[in-house]
Amino acid sequence: MLAELQARGLLELLDVELARALARIVEPTSPEVELAIALTSRNVRRGHSCFPVDTSAAEIWPREAGRPAELPDVARWKELIAASALSDGGPLVLDEAGRLYLRRYWQLERDIANELALRSSIPPRMASDKNWLEASVERLFPGAADAPQRDAARNALQHSVSLLCGGPGTGKTTTVAAIVALIIEGCLREADSAPRVLLLAPTGKSAARLGEAVCQAKSRIKTFAEVLAAIPEQATTLQRALGMRRDGAGFGRSADRPVEADVIVVDEASMVDLGLMRQLLNATPRDATLLIVGDPDQLTSVEAGSVLRDLVTASVQTPWNGAVTQLTKTYRYDETQALGQLIAAIRKGDGATVQRLLDQDDATDLVWVASAGLPAELDRAASHWSAALRIRNPTQHFDLRSRYVMLSPFRRGMVGTRRLGAAVVDRLYQAEGREPAVRPIIIEENSHELKVYNGDFAMLVEGEPSIATVQNESEGFREIAEARLPRYSDAFALSVHKAQGSEFDEVLFVLPDEDTPMLSRELLYTAVSRARRAVRLVGPKEVLLAALGRSARRYSGLVGAIAEALD
Repeated sequence: MLAELQARGLLELLDVELARALARIVEPTSPEVELAIALTSRNVRRGHSCFPVDTSAAEIWPREAGRPAELPDVARWKELIAASALSDGGPLVLDEAGRLYLRRYWQLERDIANELALRSSIPPRMASDKNWLEASVERLFPGAADAPQRDAARNALQHSVSLLCGGPGTGKTTTVAAIVALIIEGCLREADSAPRVLLLAPTGKSAARLGEAVCQAKSRIKTFAEVLAAIPEQATTLQRALGMRRDGAGFGRSADRPVEADVIVVDEASMVDLGLMRQLLNATPRDATLLIVGDPDQLTSVEAGSVLRDLVTASVQTPWNGAVTQLTKTYRYDETQALGQLIAAIRKGDGATVQRLLDQDDATDLVWVASAGLPAELDRAASHWSAALRIRNPTQHFDLRSRYVMLSPFRRGMVGTRRLGAAVVDRLYQAEGREPAVRPIIIEENSHELKVYNGDFAMLVEGEPSIATVQNESEGFREIAEARLPRYSDAFALSVHKAQGSEFDEVLFVLPDEDTPMLSRELLYTAVSRARRAVRLVGPKEVLLAALGRSARRYSGLVGAIAEALD
């Protein structure tokens, strides 16, 4: 059965070999159990934490013509899995809802749920003085008395774990800075000492943006100099703060050796997977304040889980006491203009509005281009890079790079980042008569030794030796010999996942000529919302509209685990 499905391209070799390896542990086993293991492995590779056994073949393989007509009878399938020795304290877990897990992911969900339940029972870190609190909130958050920013501040003081959610330009970072100021004021008032504040994000680039945004927001906060001095202006990566080991297998920080901080802010939390969230909760001191910030409508983590989205759902569907605040008003975009309307329509899945906006031909901040216009767009991209690569001053170079980006959903294929980047290099070669002596690159692996991290941008200058100037969140600009760099790739074009956590003045987003299940509303939303001022969309409108109707929801049992932990 497995060999046949693999031959049809419906299962990968990794899924098949895992199923066979586990089956050998408890021989003999049934083909149905092996199939369930392979499908669970397939789901984990696609970001799900489990495999619902009642999933139909059409749901698993929606576009594959060679899919089986049917899968095993669900009731019988569950019986076989439950009876297997692999499910008796072994590597498989079949829960009451019929979700099959590899035990590691089941345990991650339980660990997160148990940590949240434990922290929800911890009394507020700060004494409840309502008069002081309301007076401070009114000063730090001017405006309407019912503004959600004020609710977020109260939540952060009244709960050990709280969430602040919102789309691009809704003022999340400004709100974060004011909340941190409020907590610092309270600590100085009660204990005459400022708390240790830690700003974290999942990637080097998102950490750099967080630090820059908090630094700018500090100038708008009405508080005391001592308070402002205690608000950090630099952020670091989650992995670095948690002491991820060089081989990626394990962390130095845990419950026995927690992170040294009293207030921890985690930005871009939609990118945080199950494993990283479990480690964060485990390593956060019991008496610390944890503020989780992000946009649940963006793409979820590359690894398994949709933690931020599940936490938002859990705050509504379970008795979890962690408070969630949603910011909805955007300050970055003029909601009467096309770009702002497009982002809002994509987030809501409003196909009619998206169609109307694409049909406009007079908008300056939103341009739709048919696939035949891609060569001209590549000419524009080459013009941008020609200017950026002539400048070797790091500050000016990276400033130019922040003005424009070309995005693709894929790394490979006709409109993948590799082919788009190669097309730009060809144009630069034709214009200059040689390949560029300066190349934009993006780091793809963490190197704690070099203090460069996945997501850092760099400028690689050809020479003897070739030298990369790396831009990261804590070290500024650093020159490193190319031979010492961890794995990297060209950045003439970026995947949407790689661009997550970054912003650019103008975004060119290239869609394929044919629809594919990988395209989703969340991917479109993440791509378009990278733009500060303008977006250009290349590809068939039908493909974009089809993607708009497809939500990248992930199978998970985290919400149920939280409800169970609180019961």
